[in-house]
Amino acid sequence: MKENIIINEVGLRECFQNLKKLYRIEDKLQLLDYLILSGLKHIQLCSFVSPKILPQMADAEDLYSSAPDIDNVKYSAFILNVKGFHRAVNCGFKRLETSISLDDDYEFINTGKNERSALNELKKISDLANKFNIQLRIGLQCAWGRKNKKINYQILSDKIDKIVAMNPYKICLADTAGVARPETINECLRIVYPLIKNIPLVMHFHQTNERWQDNVITAIKIGVREFDSAVGGKGGSPFLIKSKGNIPTEELVKLIDERGFYSGVDLSIIDKSALKLNRIVNKIPTSTINLFNQMKESLK
Repeated sequence: MKENIIINEVGLRECFQNLKKLYRIEDKLQLLDYLILSGLKHIQLCSFVSPKILPQMADAEDLYSSAPDIDNVKYSAFILNVKGFHRAVNCGFKRLETSISLDDDYEFINTGKNERSALNELKKISDLANKFNIQLRIGLQCAWGRKNKKINYQILSDKIDKIVAMNPYKICLADTAGVARPETINECLRIVYPLIKNIPLVMHFHQTNERWQDNVITAIKIGVREFDSAVGGKGGSPFLIKSKGNIPTEELVKLIDERGFYSGVDLSIIDKSALKLNRIVNKIPTSTINLFNQMKESLK
């Protein structure tokens, strides 16, 4: 039996939060239908942040209440503070993702907090997650830095130790700026794995000027078995100039399956999901033949 690699689809947040235009919740739900049909089991629906900062996520509560309740499909949401935690939990979310940054300048740009304040907020969120029995994934943004400069691995180790002490459900390392390379991934993971012990590790890579596929392959060889990705390769930080998109889910699925692992995702349908997203974003009219209904009928 092939070994499974988990794909956590983040396109519904990463893509739409980066677009200037506001899109209808019906558009997001149509895309969600495709993602579910493709076989994806882990889907990040939205983020709970200030609508003044990201009005694209103002429909978070409505999106969750409208999302289909499907067996074995696990929804999650991204938060950055206690207020976002309460909004998400009041909706009904049982799985949340949050993060702090290895880069203090980016932390301030992203959250308005310095390192100490960010860690204090993270501790409050962690305590609440334990209180309400919420599965909390804690991420480290800019884990490979924000610019092409040498990483301070002592600072990295200190941050990881602080995250581990909060006993998260999972830990995620995010290459927010798209500067990771196979050699730095190898260096980083050799340090991180002994520190996190039995806590599952997730990679959140972005596209790079070189081959992001090499970054994924390097992480798989070291032992990583879960990756974030976004259908169509959309996304990227709205707070970084020329931020690169996330790794495309459809290409990640192909890579995983070709390397002899099991993604559990139907490549033909996830490809169609990317086309659907393109239609939504670029206002391309859908064919008079309902492709989605045709696919559902073919799978019966």
